[in-house]
Amino acid sequence: MYRATTFRLIWLCAIIVVAGCERRQHLVEQHLLEFGTIIKITMISDDLLQAERLLAEIEQRLQRQRKQWHAWEDSDLTQFNLKLQRYSTAEIPASLSHLLRLSREYHDASGGLFNPALGKLIAAYGFHDGDVDAQAIAEIRLDIPDMRDLQIDGDTASSRNPHLQIDLGGIAKGYAIGGIAEFLDSNGIDNYVINAGGDLVIAGSRFDLPWRIGIQNPFAPGVVASLELEGRHALFTSGNYARRYRLGDDLRHHIIDPRSGESARGQSSATVLGSDPVRADVAATALMIDGLRKYRELSRSLHVGNFLIISEAREILVSRALAEQVQMVASWPVTIVD
Repeated sequence: MYRATTFRLIWLCAIIVVAGCERRQHLVEQHLLEFGTIIKITMISDDLLQAERLLAEIEQRLQRQRKQWHAWEDSDLTQFNLKLQRYSTAEIPASLSHLLRLSREYHDASGGLFNPALGKLIAAYGFHDGDVDAQAIAEIRLDIPDMRDLQIDGDTASSRNPHLQIDLGGIAKGYAIGGIAEFLDSNGIDNYVINAGGDLVIAGSRFDLPWRIGIQNPFAPGVVASLELEGRHALFTSGNYARRYRLGDDLRHHIIDPRSGESARGQSSATVLGSDPVRADVAATALMIDGLRKYRELSRSLHVGNFLIISEAREILVSRALAEQVQMVASWPVTIVD
């Protein structure tokens, strides 16, 4: 889910004076190491003391969530998985209740492509501690678990599938930075960007100019496209370029196709633009698994209309609604779909 052994805070504050304003508008940035990536929070505020207080509270919020949702360090989630493994039943901690229910809803809406029940398989591939367990992979692939194997009755969960282990990596980041956005909204911050390793929640503008955003090139440093955004948006990308390794000629990455139990093939990345960061996070994962073939079905069932998928052959499939907003940088073949 996320690999961060330390939590570091980096302060960067640049003061920008906006002509004609009675109070100075400040561009404030904070970098936090969490969820296995740098979370960069950029906000515009006329009160530096308030901004400092808000950022300190966000730091504490992320530290709490780490202790709740981490997929392999000691957390509420690992304790829940351990009890489920030992006793086939476990009480659901309050910190996991809503995420588990959302995970089941999105699992069903995606036709099972979004599947947080694959934590044990992800660990067997070595994406937790680096150790690959080929025997465990083979055993799990004979009876691949999904969210239907987790029965929820009130505050209790049970499962008869010994291979089921919850990993919330495909939904927790969207949930976390969506919560940060709501926190900033409720405290009167109208203009900000929350950037969690290229997954973004955006609000307002940058001193009355649009925020300029890039969509990462999955094959090399740089971007394949850019767009300018104002107002409230969530932009999430799922790709095969972050957590990956090669075993001979075989590329393995952490986005597992639940139908085969192997790393997804065909897509190199999938980007979704929407208003709900949780939905965008989930949809990007589902489209990364089978978006080239099932983009119509998934966009309809997950209620997303703006997406861009890059194939392993460096071809771009983009929805018409998003094609009208992006400026292509890469000179790859582009197919626009309705």
